[in-house]
Amino acid sequence: MSEIVAHLQEDLRELQRLLTKHVNRPQAMTEEDRDFLDEKRIYLENTYTLEELQAEGLKDAEIINCLEAVGIFLGYSDLVRGDITEAVDHFMMALHYNPYSEDALTSLLDVFMENMEEDGRGQRVYGLLSQMYDFEKEKDREMVIESALKVGFIQLCNEITIQETEK
Repeated sequence: MSEIVAHLQEDLRELQRLLTKHVNRPQAMTEEDRDFLDEKRIYLENTYTLEELQAEGLKDAEIINCLEAVGIFLGYSDLVRGDITEAVDHFMMALHYNPYSEDALTSLLDVFMENMEEDGRGQRVYGLLSQMYDFEKEKDREMVIESALKVGFIQLCNEITIQETEK
């Protein structure tokens, strides 16, 4: 394992400890924890870029795994901070690097379920995801449906079925 991958894994473990500590806590995050989260988030955004990882000579698969992990954890940290727009952007970033990331897709769909107006939500999310996934392919369709079912996004499952039946 390369040194940069090992360093990223340690960064993500530190961030995971902080996020786990605050995800289900009703009280506000301490200023010290908030500062640490902000510092770690900025570090992750600026250190583990495609160019940085390529310069380290990592293999494509290692680069994809690193950038996917960074996107997911930045998305989680955005949720803890209450920044839904940034969370969506970071989960989309993770999916850009690995469209079959179950963690990123499930987290993204959960954000939409919790924060998007219910009326027409299934159609809007289907429209967005159809730019990333080919729903005529069984692998893509099943991946999205399974992730949607995990978060209770029945509207999206129905929309996929309707759209694909009409084709």
